[in-house]
Amino acid sequence: MDSYLDEMIEKAILEDASDIYIQSEGLVFFRVQGRMRAVSDRPPEGYEIDDAVERILKVSGARAQLYDREEKDLSYTRSTGSGREKRSFRFRVNICLTKKGVSIVMRRLKAVTPNPLDLGVPGDLLQLILESLTGGIIFIAGPTGSGKSTTLASITAYLARSRCLNCVTIEDPIEYDIPEGISNIIEREVGTTTLSFERALRAAMRQRPDIILVGEVRDPETAIAAVQAAKTGHLVFTTIHTLMATQVPGRIASMFPADKQEWIVRELTDVLIAAAVQVLVSTGGSNGEGARMVLATEFMDTKGPAARDLIQRGRYDLLREQLRDGKIGWTLNQSLRVLIDSGEVSQDEAHRATNDLALFMRE
Repeated sequence: MDSYLDEMIEKAILEDASDIYIQSEGLVFFRVQGRMRAVSDRPPEGYEIDDAVERILKVSGARAQLYDREEKDLSYTRSTGSGREKRSFRFRVNICLTKKGVSIVMRRLKAVTPNPLDLGVPGDLLQLILESLTGGIIFIAGPTGSGKSTTLASITAYLARSRCLNCVTIEDPIEYDIPEGISNIIEREVGTTTLSFERALRAAMRQRPDIILVGEVRDPETAIAAVQAAKTGHLVFTTIHTLMATQVPGRIASMFPADKQEWIVRELTDVLIAAAVQVLVSTGGSNGEGARMVLATEFMDTKGPAARDLIQRGRYDLLREQLRDGKIGWTLNQSLRVLIDSGEVSQDEAHRATNDLALFMRE
């Protein structure tokens, strides 16, 4: 008999939900085409929560482990059928303690698309990547759930299939099984096969990689290691949480003490190739029927001397003007307008995706 967790996963797969939310003393929610909705008529029982945690963490009495670390991030695979009928579904999972007990959030990870253009990744960005295999760093930014990891996995799979490369990926947790193609792929997972992003990055320097995928830059040590890897001839892809491409250098600088911020911006500017922001926008109406998610992007090319000079001088206001004027890329709002004008999304959906009407109307 299927467990409570299996039942929720099967239902989520049938409804093509992107996220599952299970919480002690609360209803189960799915996110379908960007919208939340309750899918249960009762909260899970305590034993059902305990069983779900044990299945995900793969150890008996696993719930007690949460009291040593109040949250855990990991991946989970649900397999069904056997032989030729066997299917596997992968999820990124966060389990944490809450006031009510335990919260489990599962994001479904679909198969890697080896052509980033099929996802809506800008052709300008892909062309810049192909021109920059000798080294540099590219940031993919955006809010949680905007598909940043999916974009990075697709770009890596595309390069692995089209060129013979040595690729090192460092994630927390590993989210996608990237097909090797004609390349060699070394996958590291923080907390399982390495202690930190920073340590794995330094080890990667001795593994002669051509490209390095870093799941996220979240501390100064990782930022320094990523920049150093880029300066020594490696192409580095990573993500960061900002809502504007022009905020990326300042966001990195904010990780450092005041007396080190000018230095890290200078170091970053030498190797920064591009920064992109992405959000997912629903094409559906109020009930979401027949909807799908499309990518809206902001893209900033920073290889030119003018852009790099503005970054070094901290003139992000002028950098933003250049972006709006189309000299070094385009803004997220310009991308959204293209989707609106084409009839692919409504202005309400664009507003819902950005959640900042004042910015949308101003730009």
